[in-house]
Amino acid sequence: MYRIIDLDKAASVPMENGRGDTLLLVDGTMTDKIDLHLNRLVAGGPNGSLHRHTVSDNIYIVKSGEGRLRIENETVTIKAGQIVYIPAGAKHSLSNVSNELFEIFEIYTPAGKDFDFVLSEGD
Repeated sequence: MYRIIDLDKAASVPMENGRGDTLLLVDGTMTDKIDLHLNRLVAGGPNGSLHRHTVSDNIYIVKSGEGRLRIENETVTIKAGQIVYIPAGAKHSLSNVSNELFEIFEIYTPAGKDFDFVLSEGD
């Protein structure tokens, strides 16, 4: 069954350490094949944790603002209008480096029981 989701009516959950919030859009209540949410990182918030996903590929679609993406041994700036593909197994973290809200749509596949979040030790 299809669904139409209004961003302004989507359920919002706070992120850890006051980083911002996440709008839950397509998740395990609909399918376990894909997950889609909108992360809204506040200006001046803490950095994200370096982590990886064992089998899930990850896509960021940057809606607004500017962020710092650490991926493996590289750090790059990503900004509105860009799309980032992160393959399964790649260590990564994301932080807001702008003075405004940093918004990214985030997609995982597979999702559901196959999705994991593995913190990287020592980083």
